[in-house]
Amino acid sequence: MKRLASLGLALTLLIGPAAAADKPKTVRVTYVTAPFNVPSIVMREMGYLDEAFAKFGIKVENPVITSGAQQTQALAAGEIDLASVLGGTSAILARANGVDLKVVAAYARSPKAYFLMTRADGPAKIADLKGKKIAGPKGTVLNQLLVAALASQKLTLNDVEYINMDLPAARAALLAGQVDVATLAGANVTLVEKAGGKALTSGEGLIKPTTVIGARTAFAEQHPDLLAAYFEAHRKALDFVAKNPEEALAIAAREQKISIEDARAQLPLYDFTPAMTEADIANLSEDQDFMVQAGMLPKAKAIDIKASLVAPSAFTLK
Repeated sequence: MKRLASLGLALTLLIGPAAAADKPKTVRVTYVTAPFNVPSIVMREMGYLDEAFAKFGIKVENPVITSGAQQTQALAAGEIDLASVLGGTSAILARANGVDLKVVAAYARSPKAYFLMTRADGPAKIADLKGKKIAGPKGTVLNQLLVAALASQKLTLNDVEYINMDLPAARAALLAGQVDVATLAGANVTLVEKAGGKALTSGEGLIKPTTVIGARTAFAEQHPDLLAAYFEAHRKALDFVAKNPEEALAIAAREQKISIEDARAQLPLYDFTPAMTEADIANLSEDQDFMVQAGMLPKAKAIDIKASLVAPSAFTLK
């Protein structure tokens, strides 16, 4: 609790008089379970977020918005206050295009958790993807993985038919034979493997994905105490996972409708440490460079990741 109090004080000193802004009646925080977001699942199951905001007389809403692009659009429109799990690429693209958001923490680092999946009779190698139908969520880490995989074979998105689908829809389309490849993560990968599918590649060696927690800049600046309350709940969830791993796995497995064994295999793929590091900044900067080279972001719109996107408080979280 001392560390949480220090965080609240640091945020208050950083923000200053804006902290006196009127409190909202409701705080809206997205709920994203995929690919395997155990802290978010535990936080909701245990009621930590409701508990943290109840002392302010504030209710919490948890809209389920899984697309990074849709989360940043909702932030821009003031429809949500916190994007609890946001792909680093989505945050960069949004900020570069004028969305007033700040990265207030890292969520996870997990290059081994993202895959290009196909059926047993599907393409044998990445070079075979030319002309194929590929499904997955655009504007996400998986989008970046696809671009990186294609680039490794001197191919681009123009060489494939890329169809925007969320993870369950992409998995279903793959298994139904409607597409040749799906960009998947978490339990969806396991389900494809159990149905006889195979991985063409993971993100290892191709991308260094960092998912982050994003906030409306106005929310972060005007309500540092509410941001601290959010991290109080987030820290409780992380502590629960550390101290009660089997119970946490059972909760996550139930939410994702997978076995305990499958959940146990997923957990080691993730580093959920919330404090941002210089390595994270370097990775995000590399992601932005890659997006520019791949034509996903005009060079003129590139941003200074540390100065423009990441809140200073993100480096001091404990």
